[in-house]
Amino acid sequence: MLIAEDDAATRDAVVAMLEELGIIDVVTARNGEQALIEMEHRQFGVLLLDLMMPIIDGYEVLRELRKGKYKRPDRIIVMSAHAQPAELDGLLALGADSFMPKPFMMNDLEKVLT
Repeated sequence: MLIAEDDAATRDAVVAMLEELGIIDVVTARNGEQALIEMEHRQFGVLLLDLMMPIIDGYEVLRELRKGKYKRPDRIIVMSAHAQPAELDGLLALGADSFMPKPFMMNDLEKVLT
């Protein structure tokens, strides 16, 4: 699993939730550029993608994945405090599989992963 999230506290909280769910093979990226570099070299089952990140944001990550240069994860779950569920159609058109508004609890994360 790859987590692309610029906020360290949120990133650490998501990793801790995943560990509680038994998911320990987790790679983290602090921005979209790092996430794309990770996806050049490795296939991920799930990408948890924040939209608002420095350098390359989540929208641009989705656009780059559509071009086919990177190994697209099996599932892309967008997580954002700024996007609204009404934006889901646009995110789906860009290649996201689902949307999870922040903040979220562990049971929300568990639901979106199953």
